[in-house]
Amino acid sequence: MPRAVCPRCERPASTCLCATLPAPLAHRTELLILQHPAEAGHAKNTTAFLTLGLSSVQLLRGEVFDATLAGPGTALLYPGEAQAGPAAEVRRLILLDGSWRQSRRLLAANPWLAALPRLALPEQPSRYALRRAHRPGQLSTLEAGLHALTLLEGDPARFAPLWVAFDDFVRAGLYRREIGLP
Repeated sequence: MPRAVCPRCERPASTCLCATLPAPLAHRTELLILQHPAEAGHAKNTTAFLTLGLSSVQLLRGEVFDATLAGPGTALLYPGEAQAGPAAEVRRLILLDGSWRQSRRLLAANPWLAALPRLALPEQPSRYALRRAHRPGQLSTLEAGLHALTLLEGDPARFAPLWVAFDDFVRAGLYRREIGLP
């Protein structure tokens, strides 16, 4: 018998995020998350925090996406040489959601992504203790998205309610791991 899943956050009922998430927080930069299909059902995926906790987020699942998604003012959040212009020029930021291997596959399958101006974050430690980073500076999608919004828009305190929900999620996951629950 399949376990019950929350229809809103798509998590198992036992780990539903909905009670911890704030009302959607306002921001001016639209986030477009292109999610690899294999990441969609992953229990430790952080995309729901962004899609449910921010006011202007679109999530698309797949491997090949339409290049018309990249209109004027669109930049790609991805490590590498930063090329995006001033923060005021970035109106839409594309995030790739998946493992690093999956994100490289998304880039290869969608050459138009590599042609976009790129926003790269300064290296910073991850707060996501449920997944192990393979290199310094590797962040969850939530962390990358919130750090990018702060970089583009300033006012990091505005996103504090989502950080609190994320930290609670990580603590609960660590506790579940400690007592032997999935």
